Amino acid sequence: MSNYKIEAIGKAPTAYIPLADENMLSHLADMVAERLAKIIKPDNEPRYYNRNEVATILHVSLPTIDRMMQDGRLTAKRVGRRVLFDAQTIDKAVKEKTIFKLKTKRC
Repeated sequence: MSNYKIEAIGKAPTAYIPLADENMLSHLADMVAERLAKIIKPDNEPRYYNRNEVATILHVSLPTIDRMMQDGRLTAKRVGRRVLFDAQTIDKAVKEKTIFKLKTKRC
């Protein structure tokens, strides 16, 4: 049985893991997955975006976002002075209409 040494860059070795078989590798993969699950937020939590983020996601200007709100294509929630959009609302707007025209001034 050989040992595999795990080191942090610039630090002393932190752990020695014996590599015996597939079970050990599977266990290591499970440990990594558990750690990542703690770091990454679960998908069931609602995600909210502000106006600038929505404009970036949809590749439109802020006035276009305002117009979409007035037309009822996007619904927003107000928290104090902030305007927030639910991620599911953005997905729904994109599914309903795939082209959002950006009005520009012509000289």
